[in-house]
Amino acid sequence: MKRKIAAAYLLAYLALPVMAETASEEPSDWTWQVSLGLSAWGEKSLLKGSPGNSELPVLPTLQVDVSYKNFFVETPSRRVTNLSHYALWGYHLYQDEQWQLDIINGSYMPMLDESGYSQHGVDVIEELRGIRDRDSDGSLGLRLQRFDDQQHYSIEIVRDFSNAYNDFLLQAYYNYVIQARNWDIQLTLGLNLYSRALVDYYFGIRPFEATPTRPVYKGKAAYRLHLGVSSLYPINENWLLELGFGVNQYSRGVSDSPIVASDMETLGMVNVRYVF
Repeated sequence: MKRKIAAAYLLAYLALPVMAETASEEPSDWTWQVSLGLSAWGEKSLLKGSPGNSELPVLPTLQVDVSYKNFFVETPSRRVTNLSHYALWGYHLYQDEQWQLDIINGSYMPMLDESGYSQHGVDVIEELRGIRDRDSDGSLGLRLQRFDDQQHYSIEIVRDFSNAYNDFLLQAYYNYVIQARNWDIQLTLGLNLYSRALVDYYFGIRPFEATPTRPVYKGKAAYRLHLGVSSLYPINENWLLELGFGVNQYSRGVSDSPIVASDMETLGMVNVRYVF
């Protein structure tokens, strides 16, 4: 009996390295990537009287991509549409090598007040003096994506549940990636459809906000077209250089607003970040 017990212990001892190696080779339920950086921006703002981000020309950046099984947090990057990236929380309903369907939750519209957008600083812009604060949204919806070699398609439809504008927003993007030596270049086309309630909340003018030079304005449904190009260059194993330029063109529902300077908005950036 003692010999049998000893033999069992010996077999278990010999099997431990094999079991440990097998366990270590099993894929983890967790995946993550975090990067910190500094980004220098140049902006021609949509807002009337706004100097853009001249008060804060250099901004810290944080990009987070974490997933656990079907749950994920991600920061959509390489779309030069805003001065800051928003984070998305979500759950994969379906995914294979080409298609992905997700439930998503995030903020798509930036906060707006007398100082412009939050990245514009704290000084009151005279053309915006007296307007009420517009809060950023909290939206929930669905995203469908297709990945096809160098191409990526994405369409999102979400609804605001934060009591900001309480309506729908549709966002669609097409990305094409070009490899040129060590450069990873991405071309982006985008379309946003804004509901009347959204435009009225962010760009409409209420009677108590009106002045002799800022008449009452009732927002109308509108769209935004986006054209952008971005490129990534690996400086070394951990450091990345990112360059980007984007143009947003808004339809008259937005551009007719008394607080909007024109139908065009342009953004350019240089970003250096460290990837953990």
